[in-house]
Amino acid sequence: MKYCKKFILPLFILIVFNSCSLILNFQDLPDTKGEYIIGTDIFMWEDTYRDEWYTKDKIDTRKIVVQIWYPASEKSDSLYPYMDNHNLRIESIANRIGKSKSFIKPVSTVEGNSYYKAKPVDQKFPLILFSHGLGGYKTQNSINIEALVSKGYIVIAPDHTYDATITIFPDGSTAEFKAGLPDNISKDEFWENRIPQLNTRSSDISFIIDKLQTMKNHKLYNSIEFNKIGVFGHSFGGATSVTSSWNDTRISACLNLDGWFVPIVDEVINTGLKIPFCYIGQEQWEGTPLNYNKLDIFYKNCSSDSYLLKIKGTNHFDYADMPYFSKIGRMIASGKNIDKDFTPRLSYLIVGFFDEYLKKKSYNWTEDIISNYETSIQFK
Repeated sequence: MKYCKKFILPLFILIVFNSCSLILNFQDLPDTKGEYIIGTDIFMWEDTYRDEWYTKDKIDTRKIVVQIWYPASEKSDSLYPYMDNHNLRIESIANRIGKSKSFIKPVSTVEGNSYYKAKPVDQKFPLILFSHGLGGYKTQNSINIEALVSKGYIVIAPDHTYDATITIFPDGSTAEFKAGLPDNISKDEFWENRIPQLNTRSSDISFIIDKLQTMKNHKLYNSIEFNKIGVFGHSFGGATSVTSSWNDTRISACLNLDGWFVPIVDEVINTGLKIPFCYIGQEQWEGTPLNYNKLDIFYKNCSSDSYLLKIKGTNHFDYADMPYFSKIGRMIASGKNIDKDFTPRLSYLIVGFFDEYLKKKSYNWTEDIISNYETSIQFK
């Protein structure tokens, strides 16, 4: 069952197309348009009440590394890198795709706009959680994340341990990607693996909210509006955002970037969500009609405001940072069907959705995408 390999590594797939005569020069993340400076910090948390599903052969509890971005009142002394621990990450990615580390190294030079341990603004902001794709990483949608924070949101994202490209813990130990399945897997084997995997990812999201609610002595605690929580994700992270929203009533709005609906169980599909939902993705999933068949059923069963935006000419990897970094990235992702401004415009759409449903700001947040790209839209 060919359900998984084509969605792995949302940035580094493009490195495979590199050669000695074609060195990719990635541009830095775009300047943010909002009023706030962006601060960021890293945490490692352990859920002592939850066994690690990926390490069944030993007694182990679930540990995740998370990055949090927040509005800051002033800049700190250092920008946090787009790719932290880049030597370990580059080595892991090189091993996975069978290329030398020099092919991947250019991404380690990318700079963002997030200042490490900057002083938070003394004000409350809605909380957004982000979930990466299969074999992805916590910063794969940094352009969207920084846009949200600059507009007055706190955003937090995990490396879903064993499901991320690599997870790097503070003591230097690592957890490599273990979530791949062979193309010829049976239907029963697919569900035996994907259901607990998706439940693990969803539980990561709920655990993060739980953990933040206990951090009363941390400087960020008083900045979080816990009654205004949103979630978004790309690909398998889209499935995670839906499942998390279905399981956790603390989440008030859900956005999905070209989400993978195949591994979502029928109970969720046939019930839908009771909170605002927005799907933004490609016109059709080539070779996987089941994905949009399930999405259509899910959408019809959602009982709150719901949107389906399908953008013609886009492909799966357009819904992460990759198209912005280089012309080569755009060619590989979409075959030149989008421009370098697509990712910032996507950010405007994401901010607009959460502004409407978490901040009660009403404006035409779909207009920019619709006016610049051929887009079909459904709303109910």
